[in-house]
Amino acid sequence: MGAEAPAYLDVYPDYEIDPVQPERRKTILSVKHDYRLVDTPELRASLVHYLGLQESICFDSETTAIDPVEADLVGLSFAYRKGEAFYVPVPADRDEAQAIVDQFKPVFENASIGKIGQNLKYDLLMLKKYGVEVQGKLFDTMIAHYLIEPEMRHNMDMMAMTYLNYSPVEIEMLIGKKGKGQLTMRDVDIQKVVDYAAEDADITLQLKETFAPRLEKDSLYKLFDQVEMPLVQVLTDLELEGIKIDTNALAELSATLEVDMRQVQQEIFDIAGEPFNIGSPKQLGEVLFDKLKLDKNAKKTKTGQYATGEEILSKMEAEHEIARKILDYRELIKLKNTYVDVLPLLISKRTGRIHTSFNQAVAATGRLSSVNPNLQNIPIRTRAGRKFAKHSCPVGRSS
Repeated sequence: MGAEAPAYLDVYPDYEIDPVQPERRKTILSVKHDYRLVDTPELRASLVHYLGLQESICFDSETTAIDPVEADLVGLSFAYRKGEAFYVPVPADRDEAQAIVDQFKPVFENASIGKIGQNLKYDLLMLKKYGVEVQGKLFDTMIAHYLIEPEMRHNMDMMAMTYLNYSPVEIEMLIGKKGKGQLTMRDVDIQKVVDYAAEDADITLQLKETFAPRLEKDSLYKLFDQVEMPLVQVLTDLELEGIKIDTNALAELSATLEVDMRQVQQEIFDIAGEPFNIGSPKQLGEVLFDKLKLDKNAKKTKTGQYATGEEILSKMEAEHEIARKILDYRELIKLKNTYVDVLPLLISKRTGRIHTSFNQAVAATGRLSSVNPNLQNIPIRTRAGRKFAKHSCPVGRSS
């Protein structure tokens, strides 16, 4: 399969090309490539054979959803030479899908073949759901770039434009923008999926070839290879295992928190001498600094309101009971609204557990973080917060 521009213009009629300098940034329309559809048992067997001969391969998974626990495989793409890649579609029927994945299992589980990918944790988790334990030396381009340039963004499109002067096909060109009308990859014309998925594997392979020398040059390869890459496997296992929570206990805790919130709220009103909206920075500032005059040198924000953030109140809590009560009130609200009442809504229908997503490449400081839910910011000032952190989230806080 070649790279004839007219055919691709038919597939991507809305693709933007600079009319003055069409070659200023390379695209799938301007770069010679060979992206092939592998959709028969014979072609799959041939691909498995050639993948098995490589020292390392790049792969990527196309799925029906962003959440790997809830998603199903739509296809797998592979690359081991620049400009050449292969896409293997996977049907919706689980048994048929499993049979195709099983054909590639010997390659994935061959420890002598290195595995390259972008955000590999997602792909490893997907394959685990199909009984595949990926083995071999890992190279995650997202993590590599995080170590090289921690302050930058690490998505593939941005890295391709920055380091390869290449603009990949955007996912929105296939499935549309977010909303009710957005498609899944299974709904998209197969030729578009071939180009998009194969391009992902091809570009990721090229990024690996760009980043590997940089890791060596910057003396980062040992950290990357001996700490970050093994951690990918650990986090994959943690995410897939998930967290079992006691919804009945959380319901009881929610009711207790509601009572505690009302009690602390009333104590704040009693000290202030009047009821007011504690959640309003303007009203809170006026009570603390205009009425109670807790700090004659109180700072104001650019909008002219008094600053009432946690840092300000924490400095005052030792001397002023109301400041401590407000911090306690805020923590109770956060604990109830962000965790206790929300966690049951995040339980997977497939597993009956919560599956948080750990981020290795977000905080420039190197700190591990998590989302959906955020486990590192569980409040622990109050007794209820400490109880929740101990009994409801075994993973606890990240260090």
